[in-house]
Amino acid sequence: MNNWMLEILRNPKTGKPFSLSGNDKLVDEDGVIFPIFNDVPVFLEQQSSGSESETTFKYVEHYTKDAEVFDYHRERDRLYKVNAELLHYRVISEIPKGAKLLLDVGCGSAFIAKHFMGKETCVVSLDIAIANAEKAVKMYPSERHSSVVADVFALPFAASSFDCIVASEIIEHTVDPKGFIEALSVLLKPNGVLIVSAPYKEKLEYSLCIHCNCPTPKNAHLHSLDEEKMKALVSEVPAISIEKIKLVGNKLLLYSRMVLALRAMGFAVLKMMDRIVNVVIPKSQHFVIKLTRII
Repeated sequence: MNNWMLEILRNPKTGKPFSLSGNDKLVDEDGVIFPIFNDVPVFLEQQSSGSESETTFKYVEHYTKDAEVFDYHRERDRLYKVNAELLHYRVISEIPKGAKLLLDVGCGSAFIAKHFMGKETCVVSLDIAIANAEKAVKMYPSERHSSVVADVFALPFAASSFDCIVASEIIEHTVDPKGFIEALSVLLKPNGVLIVSAPYKEKLEYSLCIHCNCPTPKNAHLHSLDEEKMKALVSEVPAISIEKIKLVGNKLLLYSRMVLALRAMGFAVLKMMDRIVNVVIPKSQHFVIKLTRII
């Protein structure tokens, strides 16, 4: 494990630092042990059902299985790739220049780690599924790239550790969006930046699950978000303010497949047209919110 990674890791319950025990364990001063698999520390605990109903969303179990079934690194069709390219560009463009330590929450395809390969920035790819975290470091091996498996609501890092945190297409999946922002804000250094992207004004669709016989949201999206909802969420989180909100991936260009023709003319042309059309017709696939920790 990289030394810089060990320095910021903390027991998610007590906040106590770790030391390495061999190559497969982290041990804190109380003797609490967390395992390391293939150089990826794992901080998950089994979700307790307690008095919860059978329909309670057991998200750790769900996304662990999701990573086994759904390969985020697989080859996609051209339309999906161009749409993702636009979103990834917008997210990356908001990362402050000179950020030394960056956390990618719900790393998925690990596009953040890919972008910073060979650069000075240290990246932590965090995912709730060990399959995704292991793939991230395998695909993009570097002394400045580490992975960790953890729940956002029990994060294993020291407060004020990161210059920047990216959470791309994650918040709509969370059971508590406000708590999600709050948990991440604690990890930011003063003036640190949190970049969140999400589907924009998504119409949530449901199907009837054949297993539990309950309405199940498509793609496990629990929330439909827009500017006003995000402003309301952030207003309840101390020391965090919204710096900017940008629309990206105009639906007119996407559904008409004009994005493919524009991309063939060059990525600069596609970016410019997406920006212009979003001003005239603000119907986008995604939006990107840049937040700053004030103190």
